[in-house]
Amino acid sequence: MKAMWRLFVGDVRRITSNVVSVIIVIGLVAIPSLFAWFNIAASWDPFDNVKNMKFAVANTDEGYQSDLIPVKISVGDQVVNALRANSQLDWTFTTKSEAIEGTKSGEYYAAIIIPKTFSADMMTFFSDDVEHAQLTYLRNEKKSALSANITGQGADEVANEINTTFAQTMTSTALDIISSLADQLSDPDAQTMLARFNTNISDFATQLTGAADTLDTIGTLVDSADDLLDSSATLLEQTSQAATDTHEQLSDAKQGITSVADALDGSASTVTSSLEASADSLNSVSNSIDALFDDAADNASTAAQALRSQADTVATQAQSYQSILTALQNAGYADSTAAQAITRAIDQLNSLSTALDGAADQVESSASDTAAQREQVQQLITQATDSIGSAKQDFNDSIAPQISQLSTTVSDASSLLADDASQLTQTLEQLDDTASSAESQLADMREILDSTASQLRTAGGKLADFNTNLSQALNSGDMSQVREVLGDDTETLAASLAAPVTLTRKAVYPVENFGSSMTPYYTFIPLWTASILILLSVKTTVSRRRREELGDPSPNQLFLGRFGVFAVISLLQSTVSCAGSLLFLRVQAVHPLLFMLSGWVGGLLFAFIMYTLVVSFGNIGKAIGMLLLVFQVSGSAGSYPIQVLPDFMQVISPFLPITHAIRAMRAAIAGIYQNDFWVEIGILLAFSLPFLLLGLVLRKPLTGLNRWISEQLERTKLIG
Repeated sequence: MKAMWRLFVGDVRRITSNVVSVIIVIGLVAIPSLFAWFNIAASWDPFDNVKNMKFAVANTDEGYQSDLIPVKISVGDQVVNALRANSQLDWTFTTKSEAIEGTKSGEYYAAIIIPKTFSADMMTFFSDDVEHAQLTYLRNEKKSALSANITGQGADEVANEINTTFAQTMTSTALDIISSLADQLSDPDAQTMLARFNTNISDFATQLTGAADTLDTIGTLVDSADDLLDSSATLLEQTSQAATDTHEQLSDAKQGITSVADALDGSASTVTSSLEASADSLNSVSNSIDALFDDAADNASTAAQALRSQADTVATQAQSYQSILTALQNAGYADSTAAQAITRAIDQLNSLSTALDGAADQVESSASDTAAQREQVQQLITQATDSIGSAKQDFNDSIAPQISQLSTTVSDASSLLADDASQLTQTLEQLDDTASSAESQLADMREILDSTASQLRTAGGKLADFNTNLSQALNSGDMSQVREVLGDDTETLAASLAAPVTLTRKAVYPVENFGSSMTPYYTFIPLWTASILILLSVKTTVSRRRREELGDPSPNQLFLGRFGVFAVISLLQSTVSCAGSLLFLRVQAVHPLLFMLSGWVGGLLFAFIMYTLVVSFGNIGKAIGMLLLVFQVSGSAGSYPIQVLPDFMQVISPFLPITHAIRAMRAAIAGIYQNDFWVEIGILLAFSLPFLLLGLVLRKPLTGLNRWISEQLERTKLIG
């Protein structure tokens, strides 16, 4: 430690003892600061200067006039008058051809052309076939990289105002026309026109009220979701309490399931063996029947008794097959081919049993006349044997594999139960945390829904009242009532119809200006570049004489001791840059000290990364540092949201140091959410660990490679 300190103190003394070296250090400190300040100031509030951009407006509207309506309407002229009073952009009113040509040449950033049929299209509001009035919007995207987006945003803001102006102009004009038509109310065409207008107003009011009802319904669903979360939280607590008992029950169930799996494995083979034995027994019955009928003439009584014994045995087998059939039916195999074959075998065995009893009676009564009975019995035996063989084959082909699969599934379930038992408590804890977080979000959502629904219902109510009053006036035929409903102040009513609902914008973690939003990006990109410049100006190696003066310290001591001067210069860079942004540019910072801390940590980390790369890889390390800078310029999401970047940029962004430095400084600028500032600082510090490993351990094996590369570069007499 003493050698490292002496090396650091000596480096600081040497770098400050020479005028030239002091000037170089001042330049290294000033470069990132000037880079950041100029860029932050240049992007401070660019959208506030959109009014300096020239927009051309060409009005070709021919207006609208009909025999029914004695007033000529030119909405295009009214729009032009409204735009003349609008100072958001530098409006230039010209002809259509000049607007197009000026946009192509770059004289205008964009142009708006009002078509000839603009007024006529607007007046279709009173007809069954409504045509939307359209504008032609041209913009020159060659002027600059961002001009298209800036003019687009400016045009969108103005378009919103123009839409309101259009609606207000249209409604005002319509109300003026209605007022002028009031004296001609007896004309059937005029009455039709008024009725259509009133119907449209009624539909609009109904839509607003319906929208409010929809929001109320959604609000009710939100309340229901909130109640469900409450009950779920209670259930989760109860379930968590029973988690230990459940674990024991799952363990017992695992043992039981293992036994079931063993039983299932044996059941299939048992049924197959039984069917095979039954078929063999019928073959034996067939042979014994022949012997009994041959001996019937000599000993009728003995033969008849043997036949009845065979009949009882066959009947017993039929009962056994009935038990197998019942088991298959209970297991869901009632319609299987095996079940059908067993059913046939049962019928044939019962018939065989009856035939054997009949043969016994026939033998006792007439031992000499048994040929027909003998042939019938043999046929029944053959049929029963075939049915049993078919049942065996079908059982082996269809049911036995399913039983085997069921056994495998039960065994798998046994393994899953063991895993589920250990995961149950952890899952319940995660669900409990999720429920608590969602509950607070639902409360905010319900407040917004209630406010919006109230505004929509108020606007719908006003329009509904106007519709009712106008309907009553029209139905009465009294001109004075129509005039009273319409009133003399058509502009106020038109404004209400044009914008019945206002939008209240509320920023979450508001940032005062665009320059403050871009400050993290314009601070850390130059700090990384400045770290490279430090490595180009200050040597990373220690001379042999200096090492001898220090007592020949170890390579790790030299590595850490020499980094001290790089750290000092880096701290000076980040301090001047961040403090200047706060004091001179007045960049917003909710937490100024954390703003400075993020700059210090980010600058030191960048300097350490570059120092380690150059010490470990020489000139190749400088190239690696430049390559990392290339990735971080776009991949850090400093200017664009990460979601709009290409997929590969989204993948590498979390692995770039500047990404987390920018996030930390943004938290200091706008506000901290759930310790996100400290999380990002922790991630930044974690980036130093692999480079510590590289500098202290992995660097030594690379010494020979670096020496060889340096020798090759020296041989060029150009690079080194």
